[in-house]
Amino acid sequence: MIENTEKSAPGSQRSSAPKREPLGEIFTRDFLILSTINLTMFFGFQMLNIGLPVYMAQLGAAGQIVGLATTLMTVAATLMRVFAGALLDRFGRWGMLIGGTAIAVCSIVSFALFPIVGVILGLRLLHGVGWGMGSTASSTIAADIIPKRRFAEGMGYFALTTAISSAIAPAASIEIVQGAGAACMIYVAAGITALALVLSVIEATAAKRKAAKDASQDNPAGEGQPPQAPGPAGAAAPQAHSKLETLFERRAVVPGILMLLVNIGFGCITTFIALHAEAQNAEGVSLYFIVYAVVTLASRPYIGKLIDRHGYRIPAIASTLCTAGTLMLIGVSSNVFMFAAAGVLGGLGIGTAMGTFQAMAVANVEPWRRGVATSTYMTAFDLGIAIGSLVGGIIADLAGYTAMYFAVALFPIAASVLSAVVIKKAPPKQTPET
Repeated sequence: MIENTEKSAPGSQRSSAPKREPLGEIFTRDFLILSTINLTMFFGFQMLNIGLPVYMAQLGAAGQIVGLATTLMTVAATLMRVFAGALLDRFGRWGMLIGGTAIAVCSIVSFALFPIVGVILGLRLLHGVGWGMGSTASSTIAADIIPKRRFAEGMGYFALTTAISSAIAPAASIEIVQGAGAACMIYVAAGITALALVLSVIEATAAKRKAAKDASQDNPAGEGQPPQAPGPAGAAAPQAHSKLETLFERRAVVPGILMLLVNIGFGCITTFIALHAEAQNAEGVSLYFIVYAVVTLASRPYIGKLIDRHGYRIPAIASTLCTAGTLMLIGVSSNVFMFAAAGVLGGLGIGTAMGTFQAMAVANVEPWRRGVATSTYMTAFDLGIAIGSLVGGIIADLAGYTAMYFAVALFPIAASVLSAVVIKKAPPKQTPET
């Protein structure tokens, strides 16, 4: 490992960025708008993850059916992601983002228009397709525009939008369901997702104009989006050696598996925590998500810098252990204070894991493979939620919610052991700026 010194040659690459480098390197206009798009898109999605199970329970659905609704959505999203990565790298990011978000808006509105359990199950498949397209596209665009020498830090800030929405949206969903009703919650989720669609159209139009201007100056910008060129200096992307490589990126498999194990527990939290609180006659469960958000916000600026300097190993192990802790604490929570304490562990655990493993999945991947790498990672991300929702529903029906949360805590513990074994201690390698 090369040590950082005060004197260095201009333009030299170091394993860690000097402290004097401005945050403006990361927080560009494109990054801020894309982060807002991602925040609103995930916000609507997470509102449904918490509120829709309650809505379906009110319609008479059993625990297994409630879990099945989430599983169907994530299976559809997973199947979409298998092909989304290759489509993103071949045909462009912004069209996929706009199309996926539009499908999501239409399917969300339909949940309220057709309050029938069987119809909702079918609509969740359509929702999954749109979600798979939109979320894969937004993460890929982020990987394109973040400076590579500060990649983990930048991806950490971008993943913060996911963590914030995962924290605040469920709390908002619970409050709306308990106040104005489940149908109102669905319309609010649709409206927030529609905001993501509007911003995507505006930014895509601006990117297209920028591409046309660059082309007129004999400086092509690919498809009119932050660096879209398939390879360095606009060179054609190397062809994959097999059909499997066009759909999956092997370097994203390990972080994907680790996130899958974490998300088995996360899926049980988002799907069943409100129902668990009702069974415990506990009020104020929304405080879990508020505390989760505060802790995630407070810790995130330091996590990316820690990774860029020292590597992924320590954040990976710590975050997975904290995730196991929050699951077990939720399992025994019977009052607002216990849920709040669980939120602290959730912010340090799930919030950190999302940023760590997402950065790990795409940090060392060539520009023309970022779409496939993101697709591989997000496929595992969704599979974890699908498995957790389905298995959690079965365990809850058989043994109750407390037993379910303790059972699924074994998965992030397994992720912690795997992280200690497979992740190296060295800082991440730098990828070339393109």
